[in-house]
Amino acid sequence: MILITGSNGVLGAAFKRIKNKQFYFLNTRKDLDLCSQNECRNFFDNNKFDGIIHLAAISGGLGLSGPKYQATLLRDNTIMLFNVLDNVVRKKIKKTLITLSSGMYPPESKMPYKEINIHDGPAHESSYGYFYGKRIFEPAVRAYRDQYNLDIIGCVPNGIFGKEDNFSEHAPMLPSIIKRMHEAKLKNKKLEAWGDGTPLREYTYSEDMASAFLWCFENYSSSNILNVGSNEERSVKEIVYYIADSMNFNKENIVFDIRKSGGISKKSMNNSNFLKSSNYKFLSLKEGIKKTVDWYIKSYEENGGTVRKNLKN
Repeated sequence: MILITGSNGVLGAAFKRIKNKQFYFLNTRKDLDLCSQNECRNFFDNNKFDGIIHLAAISGGLGLSGPKYQATLLRDNTIMLFNVLDNVVRKKIKKTLITLSSGMYPPESKMPYKEINIHDGPAHESSYGYFYGKRIFEPAVRAYRDQYNLDIIGCVPNGIFGKEDNFSEHAPMLPSIIKRMHEAKLKNKKLEAWGDGTPLREYTYSEDMASAFLWCFENYSSSNILNVGSNEERSVKEIVYYIADSMNFNKENIVFDIRKSGGISKKSMNNSNFLKSSNYKFLSLKEGIKKTVDWYIKSYEENGGTVRKNLKN
């Protein structure tokens, strides 16, 4: 049995659609508060796992990553990590995959970022609590492997999107645009996008990322972290237009507000180590967006104007 933490997120939801695997899903803090040392200890005492894929994180878009929440982002992500790893040690769990973030790479490093660049300089200030919290994961992999001789690996995904994504007020850019564009279309209004649309982003469809993570879990073993995901890079404007094409939204009704921050201008990763080892072929961004938009609209219509996640294990 493999424990999947954070399975209410977009990547965890994709794991639920993988067939012929035995997973135990933790959806939310109601299932288990990973920040509670006592709850974690009791949970692992009462359940037996062969492996863990740790996806759980406190994160969000530009609305959540401002100064107000930096302590929460740093504290909670770090505490969850070490509560998981300490129980891996205690229960001698065979294999553990922990999830880092492409945002942790120093923005001044040469792009595309290689795994060795992680500590080359300061993280971006836009969400430094989250980024430094995730950066701690890299020495944690090495330290726990070295001291306890356990098979723990770290994977760094780029942007993830797909069915059952976060479409709340704190949603990341891509699902936020899908939600707001759909609302604008229903109300015959214009869509406002933050920034001038020039920042570049790499996104990977969630079902592809779940399959790629599972490949890493089953085939990769090293103290070196591994960048994982598609190398397809598109501007925010291109992504917004892909969404508009999938939704039949009039592009003349899209306004890019240059008074608001568009976030980091570019954060592409070098995924060559993963691609050479796995020979994985990813769905195109345009196709992934079409699948996601179709799911969103169907869910909205079936649930009376709301978009619901499937929380069943």
